Amino acid sequence: MILLAVATSIDAFAVGLSLPVLKLPFGWTTASIGLVTFALSCAGLFAGHILGEHFGRRMQIVGGVVLLFIAVNVVIGHLFPQFSLL
Repeated sequence: MILLAVATSIDAFAVGLSLPVLKLPFGWTTASIGLVTFALSCAGLFAGHILGEHFGRRMQIVGGVVLLFIAVNVVIGHLFPQFSLL
């Protein structure tokens, strides 16, 4: 969890540095990022609730398999870029 927190902080730091370099308006950019994040989080929460009620345990297994596939693809893509699956 600590590694994920550090990675998220580094990502936020990079975005924070890039916005002034691109000369984007701070208020509009921050508001649009916040609104999109909020909307997609709400949509994901709603979809997860509905799909969880409908499919139950099977959806958890499918989600786990998808996350494992993404993780394996990232590792393969970093170690062997010519064999990336996505």
